[in-house]
Amino acid sequence: MYVTSISLSYIFLGMFLIASALFLYFKSLVVKPLKKSPCKKEIIENMHSVKECRHKNSNMANLYGFWGILSLIIFIYLKFFYSFGFIRMNYLIVYLVLEIISIIFYKIKVKNPHKEK
Repeated sequence: MYVTSISLSYIFLGMFLIASALFLYFKSLVVKPLKKSPCKKEIIENMHSVKECRHKNSNMANLYGFWGILSLIIFIYLKFFYSFGFIRMNYLIVYLVLEIISIIFYKIKVKNPHKEK
């Protein structure tokens, strides 16, 4: 199945926006408990270990930041530098599979932190 490069570029722009929103969400979970904000007490009460949760949220933010930047680079490439009309959907599927696998492996790594030593 083929798709035009313009429509595929906007799919990557949408993925960039979603990854950016998730990046900001996880970064706010890291920053809010540090400063004196009204929701600091509420956030800290829901955490079992503040240091562990901050580390996990910081790493999740970095992971989504990486995928967001990569999506933006692909969007710019497809929008401005790719001159051919059609692209196979396999590339998008491979990209999504890699993104999902990286998130799943990270969550498995977080659930078993003692096994990485």
